Amino acid sequence: MKKLLVSIILLAMALTSPAASRQHPCLLLSKDSVKEMKAAVGSVPLFDTSLAEVTENADKALEREICLPEPVDGGGGYSHETHKLNYFDMYNCGIAWQITGRRAYADRVKAMLMAYADFYPGLGYHPLDLSPVPGRIFWQTLNESVWLLHAAQAYDCIYDTLSAKERRHLESKLFRPYAEFIMNGTPDNRANRRTFNNLNNHATWANAAVGMIAIVMGDDELLRKALYGFDESGEAGFMRQLDVLFSPDGYFTEGAYYQRYALWPFVIFAQCLNRNRPDLDIFGYRDGILLKAVDALLQMAYDGEFMHFNDALEKGYDAQELVYAVDIAYLADPSDKELLWVADTYQHKVVVSDAGFAVAKAIAAGETQPLKLRSCMLRDGADGSEGAFVILRSPREEENTALTFKATSHGLSHGHFDRLNFAYYDAGNEVVSDYGAARFLNIVAKYNGHYTHENNSYAKQTVAHNTLVVDGKSQFGAKMGKASKSHPAVTACSLGGDVQMVSAEETLAYEGVRMQRWIFLADVPFLQYPLVMDLLRATSSAAHTYDYPIHYNGHMIQLSVPYERALTGMEVMGESNGYQHLWVEAKADAAEGTTAYTWLTGHRMYSLSCATSADDDIYLTRLGASDPDFNLRSEPAFILRHEAPSGSHLFASCLETHGKYDIKVEQSANLDRSCTGVSVLQDSEDCIRVKYGFKDGRAVLLSVDLSSGEVKYNVEYE
Repeated sequence: MKKLLVSIILLAMALTSPAASRQHPCLLLSKDSVKEMKAAVGSVPLFDTSLAEVTENADKALEREICLPEPVDGGGGYSHETHKLNYFDMYNCGIAWQITGRRAYADRVKAMLMAYADFYPGLGYHPLDLSPVPGRIFWQTLNESVWLLHAAQAYDCIYDTLSAKERRHLESKLFRPYAEFIMNGTPDNRANRRTFNNLNNHATWANAAVGMIAIVMGDDELLRKALYGFDESGEAGFMRQLDVLFSPDGYFTEGAYYQRYALWPFVIFAQCLNRNRPDLDIFGYRDGILLKAVDALLQMAYDGEFMHFNDALEKGYDAQELVYAVDIAYLADPSDKELLWVADTYQHKVVVSDAGFAVAKAIAAGETQPLKLRSCMLRDGADGSEGAFVILRSPREEENTALTFKATSHGLSHGHFDRLNFAYYDAGNEVVSDYGAARFLNIVAKYNGHYTHENNSYAKQTVAHNTLVVDGKSQFGAKMGKASKSHPAVTACSLGGDVQMVSAEETLAYEGVRMQRWIFLADVPFLQYPLVMDLLRATSSAAHTYDYPIHYNGHMIQLSVPYERALTGMEVMGESNGYQHLWVEAKADAAEGTTAYTWLTGHRMYSLSCATSADDDIYLTRLGASDPDFNLRSEPAFILRHEAPSGSHLFASCLETHGKYDIKVEQSANLDRSCTGVSVLQDSEDCIRVKYGFKDGRAVLLSVDLSSGEVKYNVEYE
């Protein structure tokens, strides 16, 4: 009798559980939403355009033979790209089946999944030894997770067309072993378990993929592992990632480029959980952290392209990940009409899903509002205590000016050794630039599409950035483990108004050297464009050589002192720490007082004026030395070198925007800089005073008072 009672209770629990009552599709589509989409076909333009793209791709898939090549290639290679195409084909056919009802689409998904069910069990590890966590179909397990995330959606879409026997076959031969491999690796290699339980974007993809196939299969135990880690302790898993990887402001610890990539599985899985586990209140979790993350990423862009820092390539609002993020964020918060502007202005498409349909309908109804880009401080660290990434934007929108300041934690494996680094954007251009990543994504000839060796030897090194270099070495000796144990301290930040500023200090990057930087973006009454004023101070009790590099996009116009140009041969600036990649194109002795350098970017001039002594050296460099495979871009830099026998030095400079150069009408104006000199009036522990002189006797007096332990500043105009 007791056994019978237990059986009845268990049966009742099973029948009332979310898994038992789940209807398909149940991930990004639902039966009700599909019915509404079908009825609206032809009346919602952006949705119609997006659906047409999906069905066109699905039709192309039907024309192709099913091909599952033996895995041998890295990113960009035939086997890699074919299996990647396969998961997109399955995804597109699954969606097309749901909206059009054409059975051929569902049959194609079934045939491909069945083929993988026969193919997958016989695979060993991928033969290409490029990752400590190799996959089977792909060279790294990360790509396995991406495959499963798409395959789960395709399976969800055709679930009801399959017999119970067919579903058991797919789940026992393909989906469960696949999920087990992502979670746990193999008995002889448990590296995957470390990845699954890690806290980075690879783990996010793994958790989301396993969680989504768990939802489709109705496997609540598997879903708990995705949410709370392999042992379900809560020390890992999707929910723990939400706690740890984002700051309270929505900043992702790996930086903007990988925030873009990680947001894809974050928001997709969140949408699935929102439908299937409403008890989690996933979009309200941590005060709406995922919606904050979408907003933070949109802010970390200039003219629709994400700002380049850490390992970054050229990606922006139109990236496929952002289409998902914008659509799903809008569905979660329909009051945010600025998201519609991003979709309408940059993306020109939506995801064929509940979320994308909501966005397309709202755009058709004329609800779009322009995105407001603002000055902001995005704190780093789970509790916001690990530094910050700061964006200063001119309050006059027509100027289209932005200055970024990076004083964050290292950023895991994708971080660079660039604390207190800045970049400058103006008139649609990245003027003072950050190299980003040395990588050719999915180009086989370039190290199988992986990060090239120059990513470590140059792009991550300190000299590749616009910050202080001490004794020709990189911060923390270019050791990630050491850098990851600390973070800079943001000492002041003032946003908005005619004078904005941010300051920070770093005491551990170089042993025995204290780095402090105060950087200002000011709308000066007598200047046409905003002025950047930069104070970078190094304090030490030992003698050092300090380099102040400024990397820029543009063409050299003039240097205010005589220089010696390398006309028949160039020397390399150094032997290591990134210097081995810098050709010295010209050298000069700095002036006693002020040295200025002017370059042209786009249709404007930019002049960097620095307080210098006659003992300082100027190097004009070009990237590309010690690069046998032409992996590095040919980019220029201005480097000011100061020998500091006393151990301490203040680099005081200003960056002035001026002039107009219009090749179309052959006109130019104001090509000469206005700044006539930079004078350090006081440099003490308690106070810094600098005078920036300009034509017609005008001047900007900048004072930074540190006597109280807090940063207080004053800007006066003469």
